Amino acid sequence: MRAHEAMPGLDSLRLFDSCLTLGRIVHSQFPPGLTADQALQYMDRYHIAEALVHEHAARLIYPREHANRRLLEAIAGQPRLHPVWVIEPPKTPGRDAARARVATLLDAGVRAARLPMKAAPPLPWLWEDLCAALEEHHIPCFLDFGNISTSGEVSDGDVNGVREIALAHPELPMVLSNLFGGLGVHPAVVPLILRTQNLYLDITGVLEFWREAALAAGPERVLFATGAPFADPGIYISNVQYERRLDEAGKRQIAGGNLRRLLEGVR
Repeated sequence: MRAHEAMPGLDSLRLFDSCLTLGRIVHSQFPPGLTADQALQYMDRYHIAEALVHEHAARLIYPREHANRRLLEAIAGQPRLHPVWVIEPPKTPGRDAARARVATLLDAGVRAARLPMKAAPPLPWLWEDLCAALEEHHIPCFLDFGNISTSGEVSDGDVNGVREIALAHPELPMVLSNLFGGLGVHPAVVPLILRTQNLYLDITGVLEFWREAALAAGPERVLFATGAPFADPGIYISNVQYERRLDEAGKRQIAGGNLRRLLEGVR
């Protein structure tokens, strides 16, 4: 007789990493960065089936378009790597400029976006036009609160701003990303997710807190993410694989099912 129930195998979970960074990282305290080939080696080592990837320079360096385009070249011909562009509101107000930016993204074959919350804070008036344009196509948006790495901080004002934006755009999937910093995770995050049906949490940098979100709001509101190369994927994978309070169906949702469903909803 087995003392404990068997845990699901990694291949059966069909892991889909929602936060993997490519490109050179020019900071002495961090790893040098990953090429597309190195990312695939990472994924093979940890049984990660697919990954959303973005370019590190796109998060930090203007104009972001250069690094976004470079990402497409880097992953060309790699069906397991799916591009994410970092975008922010056009300086010109109005829906036309925002729709043009979203059309460029879709024309390039990109189905997910990272919104840099540190560069352009979650002020509803600032994001209104772009979020409306993204909402028209149901494009999943990762609200990136990180700085150089996947470590970030969320203030009271950030929480209020995200709430207003999410409620104003109920058909836009929004994923809280890179929330964990030196002070932990803001205590209002789970209450916020419970009050906004289109808001999700990825587990980048969150070793324990994601469990609270998954148990309170349901595993359908949590997305697997490793934050590689800033963090070793192994601990995030094992945290999902061996969480005894979640059944196998819930683990499959977190591991990749939720993200696949959001990407399939892009139109």
